[in-house]
Amino acid sequence: MNHLSVQLSTATGCVFSGSASSIDVRTDSGSIHINSHDESFLSMLHATEVTVQTPDGPRAFALDNAVAGLKGQRFTVLAESVRPLESRSI
Repeated sequence: MNHLSVQLSTATGCVFSGSASSIDVRTDSGSIHINSHDESFLSMLHATEVTVQTPDGPRAFALDNAVAGLKGQRFTVLAESVRPLESRSI
């Protein structure tokens, strides 16, 4: 199975880096689900939360002033701050 390469970063460094089978992104406009087989380019402003489905289970993060993008199998977030949230299924 293909996996997405995920990196969540702030100006001070990487907060999370790993692989995921899927990602759920919440924005000001709604939610987006990204599967590992999705290879289109996606760029969004105002991402507020991301849940990464890792091999060890879901990991959720709150994002402040974030920009997120998907290009190929690489999903990247650059945010002012990234805070872990209690894991939950979506």
